[in-house]
Amino acid sequence: MGVVRCMEVPMATRPHDITDLYLAPVVLAVDARIEELGHLDKDGLAYEVALESDSPDFTRPIREEALIRTVTHLMDCHGWELSWDPRGLRLTHDAHTLVLGVPAVFLEYLGDSPKA
Repeated sequence: MGVVRCMEVPMATRPHDITDLYLAPVVLAVDARIEELGHLDKDGLAYEVALESDSPDFTRPIREEALIRTVTHLMDCHGWELSWDPRGLRLTHDAHTLVLGVPAVFLEYLGDSPKA
């Protein structure tokens, strides 16, 4: 087996651009909201999503979009866009991207079929 060479790259001490500048506040706000909603049970989360997204929950894609709208409700994301990733919520802005994990109740809500 060969030797793998690693090169340490110094961490930037200042943001490179406006996207970098807004990354921390946006991620912290999204993460705090995920944690807040993660303390709810499935029915409580469904209620919050219905209230804040004003959207039906007929299909999984509709529930995914509604949950993103609930997480970002009244939040200025400064151009960062949220989408679903197999590992959680992906935040993207141009070439920048990162994924935040989500609580189990999110997955329960997304996988649940609407009640008749």
